[in-house]
Amino acid sequence: MKKYIACMVLFAVSVALTTEIVYAVELDTVLREVKKKISGNRARDYTMRLWQYDKWYTVPMMNKAAKEAQSIMKERKFDEAEIVDTPLDGVTQYGTWTNPIGWDVKQATLEIIEPSNVPDEYRYLCNYLDNPTSLIGWSCPTPKGGIAAELVLLEDANREALSKLDAGGKIILISSNTGGMKRYLDEFDVPGLVSDQIESGNKDFIDANNWMNTWSDRPGGWLMNAADSKNNFGFSVSQKKGDYLRNLLRNGRKVVVRATIDSRYFTEGSFPYVTGCIKGTGDEEVLIAGHMFEWGANDNSSGCASIMEAMGTLNDLILSGRLPRPRRSIRCWMGQEIYGSMAFTVHNLEKMRNKTIAAVCCDTPATDYDLTTTAMSVTMNFNACPSFTDGVFIEVANQYYSQYAPNRLWKTRPFRSGIDNFFGEPMIGVPINAISMNNGMHLHHNSMDTIEKVDPRTLDELAVLNAVYLYYMADVGYPELSVITRLTFDHGISVLLEKSGEMHNRIASAKDGIELGKLLYDGTRVIDYYTGLQKKTLAGIERIVHDDEKDKTRKYLSNYMDDIEVFGNSLIKRFTEEMKSSSKEKSINIVNYEKKESQWEKEAATIIPKRFFIGMLTYDGIPVEDFMGSPRWWSSGNWAAASYWWCDGKRNVNDIKELVELEAGRPVRNFDLVEYFRFLEKYDMVEFVEK
Repeated sequence: MKKYIACMVLFAVSVALTTEIVYAVELDTVLREVKKKISGNRARDYTMRLWQYDKWYTVPMMNKAAKEAQSIMKERKFDEAEIVDTPLDGVTQYGTWTNPIGWDVKQATLEIIEPSNVPDEYRYLCNYLDNPTSLIGWSCPTPKGGIAAELVLLEDANREALSKLDAGGKIILISSNTGGMKRYLDEFDVPGLVSDQIESGNKDFIDANNWMNTWSDRPGGWLMNAADSKNNFGFSVSQKKGDYLRNLLRNGRKVVVRATIDSRYFTEGSFPYVTGCIKGTGDEEVLIAGHMFEWGANDNSSGCASIMEAMGTLNDLILSGRLPRPRRSIRCWMGQEIYGSMAFTVHNLEKMRNKTIAAVCCDTPATDYDLTTTAMSVTMNFNACPSFTDGVFIEVANQYYSQYAPNRLWKTRPFRSGIDNFFGEPMIGVPINAISMNNGMHLHHNSMDTIEKVDPRTLDELAVLNAVYLYYMADVGYPELSVITRLTFDHGISVLLEKSGEMHNRIASAKDGIELGKLLYDGTRVIDYYTGLQKKTLAGIERIVHDDEKDKTRKYLSNYMDDIEVFGNSLIKRFTEEMKSSSKEKSINIVNYEKKESQWEKEAATIIPKRFFIGMLTYDGIPVEDFMGSPRWWSSGNWAAASYWWCDGKRNVNDIKELVELEAGRPVRNFDLVEYFRFLEKYDMVEFVEK
């Protein structure tokens, strides 16, 4: 087996070597020019300029952050630097994402007034002006003198436990499910809550508190919209303070706190996003996206700062003549995560479908360049939109790290959403990679993510990688066809080897002829599917060439597609031979697997869903009691989310089930896709197409 894989790797490498010299010269020139001009220190200054507003997490400050980003773009002489206003009404939707209402706060405090003999460290629990993360966003105002209320401990943060607690008119103390508890507060006459919840990876940071940006009555909801109750507030405290309060209560002490919040809701004004552009010579674009308007200096003021430094440096090089103006424009988007990128997509949908050839999402540089856990990661495209950009971004990273940081860690990882990287979904169709730097995520959404944690060296590295990739993709065309094709082919070979290896590794665990027969069926299906996926990836390369070059491009690509098919068939042959060898060694006869159609599959074959909405789904407007699954964040094993992007009006539910299983590498369990699509059809998320 090892000898066989080694031969296959050598086969792939031999193809790549034929263009190595041609490719290295071109990319090396761009990389060298960019590396000389990028400034991590300047990017850190941009981070500070954004974070001075972002950290407050109020809508007026969001508008100021947008203006600051626009100012930076103008300073760097972007051809376009535009603020786009969207309604702040809590009703307007982009896709199914509902814009928030406005929220502002001048000050908020939480203090213990009983018992009276509490050390100041604990008496003054929260002060928004000192620590903006101590107040949960969109918390309601209190009367001018505040609300004095008894604090009660809710050991289990769920509705059933709250119903058994005498909490009417009191403030509850919890340590989990903070956003999820909001929707129960009015029901039990609870004005607010205090939480010492912290992400699991940060349990050892007892003095830090979580930044909580979710204050919605919808399970899985996020920003407050017009339908949410406006009667409740929440505070976030450290584990140290939470433990102190919890010990007082468990020891039978009465604890009374005073919450004073000077906040307001409003619907006038704007919920903005910012877009900037460096013009190319043609009408196509490449796109880079990053979110603003969050507490963290690293997450994600620094990501946006690195985007502007990358594009600003490219613009300097173009204006000075060091780099020619590329064929395509280079555009950036920055705004509220998902809400703003959904608005941008709706506003520019036809351009994205027809003129945007690639996108990248930049999210969260790392705090400390020297930490052993600091590693750059590139997220791949998902199976519904496979793309040659995976191979290109990998090669950009290879070139950079081999020349400038050979001892640095970097990695690729499968697609997963939750950030602004949904542009590749089939109703939009823009290939999308995401780049970030992970250092253990110990700053993620907590009070420690402050400006002094921002490391200019990580910003420098991230800006270089983004700049080189953006410029290369902006200028790539028919002259680079052979390079792009062979990078894509090599990456496709590696994917097939990985999937084949996964199936080979399962052979030893098969116990009898029935299991061997099922594994032979599954392994053949997996290798054949991923072979087809790599052929589709190769076919997608034609988007980089002009219309009059497409015929000869397709002819050129067809040879590589044939080779991929030959390679996939050879893997199936090898897998089959090893299965037979294993069955002989175990003295087991392989039982031929015959797929039998169940009653569920017969019903699923009659349902052909076609979806209406782009992006990820929310369930805004649907009764909570009818919710099924949680489609807001995509992962391969989130069946509600993963299945939705396959609904094209051509595939039946059996087809969709098979596709999500192939991507996840495991069967759908504990989730009925027939029931799910009937639920979506009931609420006009999909329609059922007649055969």
